[in-house]
Amino acid sequence: MRTKSVIWASVLAASAICLAPLSAYAYTACNKEGDCWHTDSRVHFPGVTLSFHNDKWWDAHKDNARFHWHETETGHDWHHGYWSRGEWHAT
Repeated sequence: MRTKSVIWASVLAASAICLAPLSAYAYTACNKEGDCWHTDSRVHFPGVTLSFHNDKWWDAHKDNARFHWHETETGHDWHHGYWSRGEWHAT
């Protein structure tokens, strides 16, 4: 009986973990010119090379003058555009 209880408890624990809400993933996207912005997904555009970083990377580099940080603004949908040389390019 003890074995069944352990198995049942394990199944319940695994189910709870799978059903628990996952925290939102956030990325910092950067291009080779140093334009960087926050996005919630790894977006890809033809002919555009972006690198993606986690929040720890952003914390470590947010004060670095090499990077040009762009915040969310009206008209900039991160799923349909990107920054390049300081200008927004809608796709």
